[in-house]
Amino acid sequence: MKTVLEVNNLKKSFGEKVIFSNLSFKVEEGSFVGIVGKSGSGKSTLLNILGLFAKTLQGI
Repeated sequence: MKTVLEVNNLKKSFGEKVIFSNLSFKVEEGSFVGIVGKSGSGKSTLLNILGLFAKTLQGI
């Protein structure tokens, strides 16, 4: 299958709080993807980065 999204070594923090570090994944064409986690775990932050609305410290 064709890769439609690939993220490599993504890192994001707010001050001293690391939201995610070394996050890597691929999404294949035709896949359904869900993002789940507790409040404050970085779900919206990840979507904002993928939509290019927010900056990262490293990766993508």
